[in-house]
Formats: sequence, C-alpha cells, structure tokens
Amino acid sequence: MQTISKTLKIFLIALILSNIVLMACATYFYLNNKQNLNAERIDIKDRSGKNRIVIANTDNIPQPIINGKTYKRAYSPAGLIFFDKNGDERGGFAITDNEETNLNALAFDYQNADAIGILAQDNKHDNYFRAGLLINDKDLSGKPGHNINRINLLTENGNASLVMKDNNEVPRIVLKVDSLGNPSIEMYDHNGKVKWKQ
Repeated sequence: MQTISKTLKIFLIALILSNIVLMACATYFYLNNKQNLNAERIDIKDRSGKNRIVIANTDNIPQPIINGKTYKRAYSPAGLIFFDKNGDERGGFAITDNEETNLNALAFDYQNADAIGILAQDNKHDNYFRAGLLINDKDLSGKPGHNINRINLLTENGNASLVMKDNNEVPRIVLKVDSLGNPSIEMYDHNGKVKWKQ
C-alpha cells in the first residue's frame, strides 16, 4: 500500500509539473504571437464606424480631415493620428524620415489647425538640429490649417531660446542663451525692430 501511494504521488507530481510546463509554453507562444502583430495600418473606430485613432506606416497614413473635408498632407509620416467624434483630425504622433531630414513631432490640434507641437529634428546633409515646444493661438478666421504661432521654446544648433510673439507672429520678447553660454534679453517693436537689449 505504501509503495502504491508513493508511486501515485510521484505520478501526480510529474503530471502537475508537466501541466505547469505545458501552460507556461502555451502562455509564452500566445503572448509572443500577440507581440508580433504585423499590420500596415490599424484603424480604431467608434460605434458609428468613424476613425478615432489610426496607426499607420508612411504608405497608409490618412490625409488630414478638417470639418469633414480631406486635405493633402505636406509630408507622409509613419505614426498615430487622433480624430474627434466627427472624424476630424485632432493631433497625433508623426515620424518623418525623408532624404533631407528626420523629424519627429507630437501635436494636439484645435478644430482646424495645430495648437501645441513638440518636435525633434536633425538634418542628414548638414549639422542643423532643433528640438522644442511650439504653442499657437487659434486663427479665428476659420481657415483650415492656419494658426498664429505665439510661443516657441527651442534649442536650435546649440542656442536655447524662449520667443514670445504678438498676434501678427512678430517676435516681441526673446530670452536666449547662445551656444557659447552667453545670455541675452531682447525686446522688439511691432515692426520687429530692437527696442531694448541686455
């Protein structure tokens, strides 16, 4: 009896261990297959069938839609595009890689144009680079794609600056630390001429 019981215990332990190994292998293959999902475009839609998020490569990125009308995109990036409940573009994340430059951007939009943008750019054939934050006013004329650039916080070729502009996009105050570490403050009139500099 004691021998049968030991044999049965060993058999049950081996069965349990083999089931654990089998489940671990099945879980690994299931998760591994999910992580290797291949697609050129993924559309996430709402109940009405409108796109709310699109993830796509450069060949399949959707054109911008503003007030239901489709416009041509300046560049064809790979990325992720957000849409509002009407199907209009409201921002996204774009990675552009062409013959001249690498440009990565994250944007959040007003109803008709960019509101806030975060970017990183470096050119391929020269040493130009920049990275920063751009903040725009809404252009109340309603022209699609138009906005008023008001604040730029950038580093550009080693020069760090905060530029504040008026509603005509004329720089009025510029705080800067150049590539050599020299700080400056500049104020301009409405024509862009220097009024004061320190």
